[in-house]
Amino acid sequence: MARTPFSSPEANIVVCSDGYFDVYSTAARTNGDKPAYRGRLAELGPGIRGADDRLAVRPGSVALAAAISTWSTAHGAAAVRGELGGGRDGNEAEVEGAA
Repeated sequence: MARTPFSSPEANIVVCSDGYFDVYSTAARTNGDKPAYRGRLAELGPGIRGADDRLAVRPGSVALAAAISTWSTAHGAAAVRGELGGGRDGNEAEVEGAA
């Protein structure tokens, strides 16, 4: 599992190759800090999530950086403020047909 960090004015986002991304405040973090929001790769747009729910593009790709930038501009500040809820927590039930 690879984790790739991205920084934007709205949030710091860490993309995990196994299907999710974490959103943190732009304030300095310490080890053990929980993300303000955990999203699924599918939220980043078409082509980012593979058929196996894992990252479909290279972690350093322009496509991933552009998708993160777009998502962060639209949702990053709201995610940090908690307005999107906690997102995926790894414990929710699978929903048939969910993207």
